[in-house]
Amino acid sequence: MVRPIARVLLFPFAMAVLLVGIYTAAMHAPAPHHLKIAVAGPPAQTGPLAASLRKGLGDAYDVSTVASAERARKLVAHRAVAAAYVPTPAPGDRAAGTPSTTFAQPPRPSGPVLYTASAAGAAQVNLAAAPFTNAAVQQHQFLQVRDLVPLSTDDTSDTSTMYAAIGLTLAGYLSAVMLSTVFGTGLTRRRTVAALAAFGAAAAIAVWLITGPILGAVHGFAPAILLTGWLTVMAVGTATVFLSRFCGRMTPLPAVAIFMFLGMPASGAALPIATMPAPIRALHDLLPMTSTSGSLRQIMYFGSEGIDRYWLTLALWALAGLLLTLAYDTLKARRTGPRNDTDALPRQTADPAPSH
Repeated sequence: MVRPIARVLLFPFAMAVLLVGIYTAAMHAPAPHHLKIAVAGPPAQTGPLAASLRKGLGDAYDVSTVASAERARKLVAHRAVAAAYVPTPAPGDRAAGTPSTTFAQPPRPSGPVLYTASAAGAAQVNLAAAPFTNAAVQQHQFLQVRDLVPLSTDDTSDTSTMYAAIGLTLAGYLSAVMLSTVFGTGLTRRRTVAALAAFGAAAAIAVWLITGPILGAVHGFAPAILLTGWLTVMAVGTATVFLSRFCGRMTPLPAVAIFMFLGMPASGAALPIATMPAPIRALHDLLPMTSTSGSLRQIMYFGSEGIDRYWLTLALWALAGLLLTLAYDTLKARRTGPRNDTDALPRQTADPAPSH
């Protein structure tokens, strides 16, 4: 009796260990790794400053230089760099964007300007600003911080896209797990895919209704949000169906480990991806949650710019899950086919003895 109980409790034990181990290892001491920042102005001025920053910051930041404040603003607005520093701004440079609510603003700004975009990730603003805040203090200047793409007033915590991505990911792997658990092999692949597609549409609509029209936390082009949600459910769901071919009743364990425990820190939705350990950073562009949260952020704040690569990643996950499941089932059928045919044959019996 003890052994069956231990086997049953092994699953929740493994889930707890994975959750605490992965999340703590990834996020217990966030520190920047090659966080991209820029310095704008004439080369004679920016060159020595950039060289000094590179020497002092090491591998924590990647410091680049640009010739104009206008170019710096474009880089920040397009998420190419996390922040851009203008040591000697023109009057027009001080009016770009809006005053940052994260930093105190000088009453009569006369010092350098720092451009940020909190909509690109509020958690990385302080990290990106730290080197320039220190530089301004050393020069006895008051840094003016301008937010080029501020967060929505309904998303001031910058968590709405993260929770929407979590919900859609949960919908993806839990639906596949439930279908596999309840119906097993009794549900054909075609019906499984049809069920996931229908459920994905319903889940996407539900998440959009709750986060959008009801709460106002996620906004933007509704068809794009719905397509992102549906692709997420299909990507995670079909991949989980493939996992179920190997893992059976234990499918929830690898599914939640891959798509949630690894997917969350690798997405950069909770903390900047530049602060994650190298193994987690390597998964950033691979796991579905990155594409889900990234798509929603692009829809909300950046006019859906570059969203096609996120959708392509989700579509490839869905297609790979389908093709791998089909290949596995086909190979398994070929291997078991001859055996089943042999079993179906009548057993050979000895010839009856001749009667005398």
